[in-house]
Amino acid sequence: MKQKIKIALAQINPVLANLEKNLDTHYRYIEKAIEQKQDIIIFPELSLAGYSLKDAVYDVALHRDDSRFDRIKELSRKISIVVGAVELSERYEIYNSVFFFEDGRLLTHHRKVYLPTYGLFEEKRYFSAGNRFRAFDSKFGRFGLLICEDVWHPTSGVILAQDGASVIFASAAGIARGLQADSKPENVHDWEALNRSLSIYTTSYMVFANRVGVEDGLMFWGGSEVNGPLGSRLFKAPYFDEAMLYAEIDMLKLKHARINTTLLSDENLHVVIEELSRIYEDRKNY
Repeated sequence: MKQKIKIALAQINPVLANLEKNLDTHYRYIEKAIEQKQDIIIFPELSLAGYSLKDAVYDVALHRDDSRFDRIKELSRKISIVVGAVELSERYEIYNSVFFFEDGRLLTHHRKVYLPTYGLFEEKRYFSAGNRFRAFDSKFGRFGLLICEDVWHPTSGVILAQDGASVIFASAAGIARGLQADSKPENVHDWEALNRSLSIYTTSYMVFANRVGVEDGLMFWGGSEVNGPLGSRLFKAPYFDEAMLYAEIDMLKLKHARINTTLLSDENLHVVIEELSRIYEDRKNY
């Protein structure tokens, strides 16, 4: 594990359903991050595809071994890379996924578990849902991956932290909704509270990469950020504008946070498992 990790958050505006243009954008940001000697770069949700795809999901879907990932794989020899894409599985299912590339190969990937299908959202019409949250080992440490709506469910982050993740990377396509007196969209306040809460109750670093731009009348608000393991905001990108945010996190500070705030080690997992199992069995009988 590296003590200090340099992370670039690429707050981009993907072109809807234009894989080639989005790949070019990724190459440009990745090469810039390499020049700045960053260790990891993270892109937003569906960064290679755009969000409002509807039936175009099939046109931009990529298999894990797709040759169009080849240059990203090669670049990952110099920097670890997190990208968002439409995934085509071996069974021809379509997933909203993030891929983590490192040392010239696909190290792991995460399929979005919670697919919002309410109000402006209709993801269940076009995507299959993932079914797991798993931490994984990178050469820089043990990490976890989340996608947008996953963050709104507290159990997602708790599972990753209990599985050993010390840094949680969340890629998002957050849509601006509602206005407050300070002209910041109402749900931005909610998002920032969620990010801070997740970092507190998991005593983990929270790295949140959100996109910008407008698609089909939807406005994406950016504001990517990094929160420390006790909830403090360490780095913040601008709202609504494309940007590259450079952040450095110190794993020694995470160690101190977990020693001083023993939420993870104090968790009564057997109680959680037994009670959730009881609730699950009760609901099966409704």
